[in-house]
Amino acid sequence: MYLLQQLLTQSAARFPERQAVLFKERALSYQELEQTSNGLAALLISHGVRRGDRVGILLNKSIECVVAVFAILKAGAVYVPLDPASPAPRLCSIINHCGIRLAIASVEQLERIIPEGGEGLKLEQAVVTAPGGAISKVKLIPWENLEQECCPPLSPQVCGASPAYILHTSGSTGSPKGVVISHLNALTFVDMATDFFAIGAGDRLANHAPLHFDLSIFDIFCAIKGGATVVLVPESLSAFPVRLAEFLEREEITVWNSVASVLTKLADQGALERLTLPRLRLVHFSGDLMPVKYLKVLKRFMPAAAFYNIYGQTEANSSLFFRLPEQLPQEAWKIPIGTPFPNFEVFAMDEDGEVVTEPGSEGELHVLSATVALGYWNDPVRTAAHFTPDPRNPASHARVYRTGDMVRLDADGNFVFSGRKDHMVKSKGFRIELDEIEVVLNSHPEIRQAAVIAIPDDLTGSRIVAYVSHVEGAVLETADLIGLCGAHLPKYMIPERIICCPTLPVTSNSKIDRKALEREFSP
Repeated sequence: MYLLQQLLTQSAARFPERQAVLFKERALSYQELEQTSNGLAALLISHGVRRGDRVGILLNKSIECVVAVFAILKAGAVYVPLDPASPAPRLCSIINHCGIRLAIASVEQLERIIPEGGEGLKLEQAVVTAPGGAISKVKLIPWENLEQECCPPLSPQVCGASPAYILHTSGSTGSPKGVVISHLNALTFVDMATDFFAIGAGDRLANHAPLHFDLSIFDIFCAIKGGATVVLVPESLSAFPVRLAEFLEREEITVWNSVASVLTKLADQGALERLTLPRLRLVHFSGDLMPVKYLKVLKRFMPAAAFYNIYGQTEANSSLFFRLPEQLPQEAWKIPIGTPFPNFEVFAMDEDGEVVTEPGSEGELHVLSATVALGYWNDPVRTAAHFTPDPRNPASHARVYRTGDMVRLDADGNFVFSGRKDHMVKSKGFRIELDEIEVVLNSHPEIRQAAVIAIPDDLTGSRIVAYVSHVEGAVLETADLIGLCGAHLPKYMIPERIICCPTLPVTSNSKIDRKALEREFSP
């Protein structure tokens, strides 16, 4: 059993001069990435990093981020990517909860969080990527101090079951959950996905996702395993779809992987008709609903690409896929989340504890695979609730992840997402799946994106409110949108109010920020 960092060592031996990672005008070859990460690993070890220590990464997207990932793993430690856009209190909470004593960070980020953390902050040392002034309470270690080691340092005894990284997701209590992923968890997915999608030396993978988002695992580790090039997408490009489209053409991207909303914006505002993208062979989208009208645009201007709807969670990685057919139907249509990847067992259990096998039947999705996470960091109660014995055969000692997602089977044997078990919305006694309303609104030719939220109400249970962003120059009439919903939905699912706005807020992962919409709503 090899480990994640050995993917780089193996590819560096095979393709030393090939470009491994590119960001703007800077690039590192496989040999350079191997040697630089060896040097940083040695620096970490010399400053007390030991097997199993959690080391934070608090940097904006950069080549240093990728170097840091492999260096931390080579030191036998666990990398914990921190979102630079997060509020300082949240970052301090994660640092203390994970016991992070050393981080690789920018001086600007340290100056932001140190005052917030006060005396209780556990951070003691930081490798800083650029020179800066002194910061009280934290010892600064210049990045320039790393030695260009030719061989990886002798790391402590780490095995496939050892934690490799901790990714934080939003928790229902408001505090972030730290999902602990082992080397075996990640490698099971990386090995499968690299083979399944034939990632090879000729590929150039666009890394749009930030390091703290699980889509980055495919981008970075599958590329490195296959000897491909990771092309880091500058964070600023997401706000400028025309420039993002030009980036795809200029960098000759062959594999794209992002949440659906980024592609929606690209299709709507990217002026794709000006470009030719003959090398783009794979397009993956996940997360938010992808309106079919935008998929048709993308498929027209990306004719060489195979399109995949990818489903998964941080706790079990991507487990289902649906390859889009060449011809898409005209009507408002929800794209299935599909069937399991190789080496995954994915099944749904209905309310009676029976496995869903018939088309139209609904149940909660469960994932059984070696990719299923070790659990939530320092949270045994939550871990026990979501990582449970296989309900089909509890005596087998197999452990599954209960996703909390409700799905149904379609006539072709594909799973179709139908809602969240822990966020079932009821209004006037009816159960409502909010994304069904979004599908209908998204079918309108002048709507860019739609997000439907439920506002708690003592009388009705929930009041349904829709937010829509419109194409430039469009004038949407609420009555027309209500009529559209009425033509496709039962009366109890028609939003009480539809609010039009130029854009919808997004999270740092580029997903629609529904919590922000809930906060902003005022009756």
